[in-house]
Amino acid sequence: MRALPVYKRLLSYFVPVLVSRDAGTHNPLLELYYYRGRYQLATLDALYSDGDQYRPLKLAFNKLKSELPDVKNVLVLGTGLASGVQVMSKLGFSPDFTLVEYDDKVLQWAMELMPEYKGKITPVIAEAKQYIEQQVSTYDLLVVDIFTGRVAPAFVTSKGFLEHCRRGINPGGYMVLNYIIQRNEDWFRIDKTIRSVFPVCFCIDDGINRIVIAKA
Repeated sequence: MRALPVYKRLLSYFVPVLVSRDAGTHNPLLELYYYRGRYQLATLDALYSDGDQYRPLKLAFNKLKSELPDVKNVLVLGTGLASGVQVMSKLGFSPDFTLVEYDDKVLQWAMELMPEYKGKITPVIAEAKQYIEQQVSTYDLLVVDIFTGRVAPAFVTSKGFLEHCRRGINPGGYMVLNYIIQRNEDWFRIDKTIRSVFPVCFCIDDGINRIVIAKA
């Protein structure tokens, strides 16, 4: 992808600058914007990724900062523009990342726009549910950040999926799950399901986002 001209970079500090528009494998419309020095991904009804300022993962990784020196490998289910890598790098850590994304155009953009990174990055085009069910490798940190628009698919908070996630985490490792609540009453049930699989966990409330940090 071509570097943005200087005038567009300067303009981005006042308004979002459209960089590219395309269709993905699973998204009829994808728009790539540059805003205030960071790339953002937009679909028909949602905005994803925000470089190293992506708030859900910023909050989670800062909470886990004392644990991050021991994290050697990370699995991300729902890559977006790879904000997870950028947030981690900004904190001064460079574990190996496996980035799972089911839309090939999104993953292509993520890799093309990836800032220089010291660790190894393995991109995978796959559906997250199938990938974690078939996964045999284990990780020190697993990030679940999967949405269709502003809604997390039902499987993300199902007991079966969460059990597969736990099996994919090394003992003493962590899962970070980003979720947007639709109804408060639903969250009580979801929280109970998560705690049945991950008894040691806590939740960061950030507006409509619930960012779960769970220990395996």
